[in-house]
Amino acid sequence: MALYKFLTALAAVAALAPAAHADDNWSFKDISVQRLDWTSHTENQTGKGPFGVKKDFTLLEVEGGMGGKWGDVYGFFDVENPSKSSNNSDSAMDRRYAMKAVAHINMTQAGGMPVQLYGHIYNFMDNGFRDQNNVLGLSTAYFNGGFWIKPFFGAHYETKTDLGTQYNGTMAGWVFGYSFKAWDQSFMVSSWHETEMGRKDSYLVMARDGGVVTANKTAQNGALSLWWNITPSVTTGLTYRYAKNKLGSATYQDAFIYTAKYNF
Repeated sequence: MALYKFLTALAAVAALAPAAHADDNWSFKDISVQRLDWTSHTENQTGKGPFGVKKDFTLLEVEGGMGGKWGDVYGFFDVENPSKSSNNSDSAMDRRYAMKAVAHINMTQAGGMPVQLYGHIYNFMDNGFRDQNNVLGLSTAYFNGGFWIKPFFGAHYETKTDLGTQYNGTMAGWVFGYSFKAWDQSFMVSSWHETEMGRKDSYLVMARDGGVVTANKTAQNGALSLWWNITPSVTTGLTYRYAKNKLGSATYQDAFIYTAKYNF
């Protein structure tokens, strides 16, 4: 809980930082509707239960970020199955909520690369169930033309229903983007990825083949997207979403996400 309070304060401080760097400010915000379509392999594997069952769903998202010489912050808030009840006989069809806040705060430089304080909070809620991942560590950033990448590494604390808050190993990952032009149109490829390492046994209880097993201590979680900026206000995208030993299942899971965004 102390880490959660620290990360919340860190994000709040970062959000105020642009006032000191108005000449270097950038920001974006958008709303989107998305349809997540799990592959038949994922639905067949997870459908055996006893939990972590995956079914297709629609989600609404509000997303935004801003940055400057001080660093940057990013966040989103999702409502999954917005037209459904939060308590259904089929729990895979519950209305669910997810949010994420990420901060990269510049501290110094090494070899011409920024050394940043990194923090993120991811919170998921579903009918009384809560799973929150808190990471605190270091990051850096590299830019070259239309390409950028921001790798990170940090300590991972997890808050989960019936388990409380515990240290749960380490997490490393990245976000990257590459903007380019083709056929006189604007496109971007982007990715986010997280690898969790050294997870504790109490967080490894997952479903597989209709039973309950202890998953691997290492997990993968991420997505790869192609975006088409049709106009400055309208963007569409296709995302390949993947996870292994995550999302309640000790198996490989993947999906395609179809997105339509309105950029403010």
